[in-house]
Amino acid sequence: MGQAKVIREILKDKKNGFFVECGAYDGETRSNTLVLERILGWTGLLVEADPINFSKMSLKNRKAYLTPTCLAVQPYPSVSSFLMADNVGRLHEANATDINLPNSADVAHSGTHVQVQCFPFIHYMTALNITTVNYFSLDVEGSELQILKTIPFDKISIETLSVEFSHVEDGRKQLIDFMEKNGYYVYSSVVRSDKLAHDIIFSKYSLETPASIE
Repeated sequence: MGQAKVIREILKDKKNGFFVECGAYDGETRSNTLVLERILGWTGLLVEADPINFSKMSLKNRKAYLTPTCLAVQPYPSVSSFLMADNVGRLHEANATDINLPNSADVAHSGTHVQVQCFPFIHYMTALNITTVNYFSLDVEGSELQILKTIPFDKISIETLSVEFSHVEDGRKQLIDFMEKNGYYVYSSVVRSDKLAHDIIFSKYSLETPASIE
């Protein structure tokens, strides 16, 4: 999709890194982390809340931790309603009427809802004893900014991120403003005309200084 290519560029083909991919789908189709794992020897955590997608992913022999849960949008564990909708599943209440969201009304209201356990990002990292994440891929169809706001960036080092912005309720600018306040700059974007990618690539200022401020 292009995200991994940019991350490899930023991190100069770093080997044996650690990734987190949330919205991992089946672990293979349009995966942002598979090439890092296969070519550069990375490992990481794959988060996929849709039980059907997770079952498919469990058969892919990924060299990573797998979890059939979701990242919480609050700084504490919760059980949330999740809409199963192939590759556009998302946190969504069954009786919601948010047809103004980018997700089409038929997708948002005709899918099956399941209850899924969600944990804050830092809980996963603590459980795995991880203090540095080299790449965080976040694509959850609308809850991206809420999830990012739960992360204690002073307690976990995340070097690079790709964040889908097309469904962020508070908008692209709000997302960029929040990340800049937490020590990141926009390295580039990955946008496809077929709408399969609408991601902003963020990098830590301490990792690489953008040419524009040198």
